[in-house]
Amino acid sequence: MSVTAVTRPPSRATLLVLSFGHGCSDLCSSATSALLPFLVVERHYTYAAVGVFVLAASVGGALLQPLIGHYGDRTGALWLMPAGLVVGGLGIGVVGLVNNRTFALFAVAVCSIGVAAYHPEGARWARRAAGSAATTGMSIFSVGGGAGFALGPLLVAAAVVPLGLRGTAVITLLPLAAAASVVYQVRRFRGREADHSLAERAQKEQRAEEWWPFARLALMYGVQSGVVAGLYAYVPLYLVSRGTSPGSSNTMSTVLLVAAAVGTLLGGRAADRIGRRVVLVAPQLVLVPLIAVTPSLGFLVLIPAVIVIGLAMNANVSVAIVLAQEYLPGRLGLASGLTVGMSVGMGGLVAALLGLLGEATSPATVLYVVAALPALVAALAFSLPQPAAALPESIWSRALREAFGR
Repeated sequence: MSVTAVTRPPSRATLLVLSFGHGCSDLCSSATSALLPFLVVERHYTYAAVGVFVLAASVGGALLQPLIGHYGDRTGALWLMPAGLVVGGLGIGVVGLVNNRTFALFAVAVCSIGVAAYHPEGARWARRAAGSAATTGMSIFSVGGGAGFALGPLLVAAAVVPLGLRGTAVITLLPLAAAASVVYQVRRFRGREADHSLAERAQKEQRAEEWWPFARLALMYGVQSGVVAGLYAYVPLYLVSRGTSPGSSNTMSTVLLVAAAVGTLLGGRAADRIGRRVVLVAPQLVLVPLIAVTPSLGFLVLIPAVIVIGLAMNANVSVAIVLAQEYLPGRLGLASGLTVGMSVGMGGLVAALLGLLGEATSPATVLYVVAALPALVAALAFSLPQPAAALPESIWSRALREAFGR
């Protein structure tokens, strides 16, 4: 029996609230890293201890997200979103309140569990709230995470500089507010969405899971995360090695992150208008020459180059998450958890390998190596097939079909 495709308008209020929750979740993650210099100075933590904290904050979330996503697929656990925000917020708040290093490490681990809990279920509900405009809706959800990650260090400075490490308790307020907003808005949206659930369930039962394309997509997203991690770490380090002040170098990081947030939104809209494969491939081809020339540019000329790099490097984030969900249409939480978990793990691994390279050579050499990685991302992206579960109105490769016959 055939099932007519269900076309639905997006719920913008739900998407904005979920994006706010995503921002507060990622704010907890970046705030953990931003606290490390304060812990070194005020609590006399060693660099080895700092490394353990970074490991607890990143690897734990990478491993937990697929498990949490799978659990959400089986149970429809709406409570994971507010619980994740509450746990993440309390974790980051406690880090500054306890003097014992073991307790602080435990608080960081708890915070990472909360961050991991929000993402798979948040991405699943964002997809449902997006209606038929899947990539545009997912870009709204994704940009919240980028904005929250960028604001984390600023909020830490605003709270901890005047109040000391106990100021981390102030940071808790935002995730708690987001948790209440998510509970209220998603319950309203779920009530309005009930009429569509039976038809969508019938559609899902007819869709085959495509694990091999999903694996290529996850690898692509992981390598791309390595590019982002490399740029975020080594553009400022390269500037410092050339004599630029640390403050000016960090300004370049802010420019990169702001441009990346804008690129996330533009990429989602472009995918719905000109095709998903275009957004997956074209920005990566722009990145290769741009990153390669960055070591030869002066500070002022580097600013517009970094803006374009930021716009391009995150343009396909929302497309990748939507494709992951369409390759595994009956496992939206698992698909999101695996994809984001892979990005966290691969990003950390690539950053560590680049660190070894930078130690042996120079930040400029690292940037030359990073410049080659988007070519691999583009090749993997070009190999991806259109998902069988893609919405009928989605555009796959209009521009590239005209150019390359695909």
